[in-house]
Amino acid sequence: MKTTLSAVRRLAYVFGLACAGVAAVASAAQQKVQLGVPPIGDYIAVYVAYDEGIYAKHGLDVTLHPIGISSLTTAGLLSKSLDVAALSVPDTIQAVDSGIDLVTFAGLGVLAAETEGGTRVGVVAPPDSRIESAADYKGKTVGVPALGGLLHIMFQHYLGQNGVSYEDVTFIELAVPSHFDAIKSASVDAVVTVDPMLVRLVNTRAGKQVVSLNGTVPPKTLTSIIASTRDYAQQNPQVVEAMRKALDEATELSITDHEKTRAAMVKYLKLPAPVAATIDMPLTLETGISVEQMNWWRDVMREQKLIDGRDDLSKTILP
Repeated sequence: MKTTLSAVRRLAYVFGLACAGVAAVASAAQQKVQLGVPPIGDYIAVYVAYDEGIYAKHGLDVTLHPIGISSLTTAGLLSKSLDVAALSVPDTIQAVDSGIDLVTFAGLGVLAAETEGGTRVGVVAPPDSRIESAADYKGKTVGVPALGGLLHIMFQHYLGQNGVSYEDVTFIELAVPSHFDAIKSASVDAVVTVDPMLVRLVNTRAGKQVVSLNGTVPPKTLTSIIASTRDYAQQNPQVVEAMRKALDEATELSITDHEKTRAAMVKYLKLPAPVAATIDMPLTLETGISVEQMNWWRDVMREQKLIDGRDDLSKTILP
């Protein structure tokens, strides 16, 4: 399941060709920044900062590049088609473990406790499913958005906490948009999913939530960050500082102004407005990063044999 450096470099070449020729019109006084970001709720502050002119306020001319496949994010950074990017913490750690010198300088999302609202992560099964406990997943087929990705890791961690080997479960990769049809048709026994898909499945009664994963990890578990290559950060310290200030401001706005946050979800995450209206607010967003947060993921990923896990992750966090 480990990502090899050569594979990522091949993706970097492809990504570089795909992004060649992309240009942005901007004031000469502003620093151009190519920012890669997937359409995920944890990254909403990145979009709010763009829509509200917060990047420009801090001297940055940002061009957003939507990323559909997470592996292309790191590839884009390596090819220099992207300057900075929003990444999940596990994707970042896997990249570092494979020898890619990435650094992080701002957090984006953290997981809320079950009682705090915010983004929910859980397992959804068809309404007539008899799955009730971790032991019931033995021999079952479970869909996850990405093999070796954040939700897959969280679910395997949950199984281990309850004495079940993840090797007794068959996992298949299913993109989140396909979770609704997969559960409705019962083509899988369950999916590991996240809001807004989770709330859509439950509210329409297409499926039922059989376990919440929010409570299976430490409080305020960091899920996503802003990263760049170390070379880019060292050569552009003014961009790093300006990006931090912009995201601090955008994160606060995303937490307090629910109307703007939901509008960004509709625009960039392509959610119907009625679905966006069902998302619990405020979202749990934070820009801080601690080595303890990073190390928790590293240790879990090492237990699951996804990485060697010998890197000092404190070196990936810029002061």
